[in-house]
Amino acid sequence: MYRDNSSTDLNPKMSPQALYRGLYVRIARKLGVDPSYVSRVARGDRRSSEVENALSQAQDEINRRLGRGASAAGSKPAPSGAAKRLKVLLEQNRGRLRKQWLLHSQADPDLTRVKIANQKRTAPILPLIEETMKFMQLTVKDMTRTPMKAAAQHGRLRQVQGFTAMALVEEYNLVRRCVFMLAQEHLQHMDPHLLIQDLTQFGEALDLQTQRALRDYLGAA
Repeated sequence: MYRDNSSTDLNPKMSPQALYRGLYVRIARKLGVDPSYVSRVARGDRRSSEVENALSQAQDEINRRLGRGASAAGSKPAPSGAAKRLKVLLEQNRGRLRKQWLLHSQADPDLTRVKIANQKRTAPILPLIEETMKFMQLTVKDMTRTPMKAAAQHGRLRQVQGFTAMALVEEYNLVRRCVFMLAQEHLQHMDPHLLIQDLTQFGEALDLQTQRALRDYLGAA
């Protein structure tokens, strides 16, 4: 899962979700440490001024590439009492996430090749997002040891419904896109430094869910 965004540089054409995805890996490679160490520092489990400075600089660079500028995010994050965490934002926009995911899904010819009702198409999505939010609280090591029931069910369901393995993976890509787009729209209400942590942890959990869904998809074949 640490192979995303192999370069330590940020491509100016990267989408918002790509800018955040693999952030811990880029910082780890730049500093010569393990990505799990960067993750622990971001979570507050470890302290390292070097890693913390790198995270802050990365956030400022992302803000610049998104057109916000360092001052918009930078040194003065929103007060903790006013800033939303990603989990709260997702819980408050469950219906919107499902609707946006369906719109993206309907625009993908590989996904619409399987003719099923919209309710059946979207049924696994919110359980997946809810499961991802629960796993965000865990370390990557603990994530790998914990059953991912929603992802497993999703993989088996799509195999029975006739989806290809690539279509299954694309459904997870659409989840990621919808979540990152939602976060981008609400940047002014969120603490940018906590957002790095939340989005990266969400991505880590979603990557593991994708792997689990694929295993169950292939096992059900």
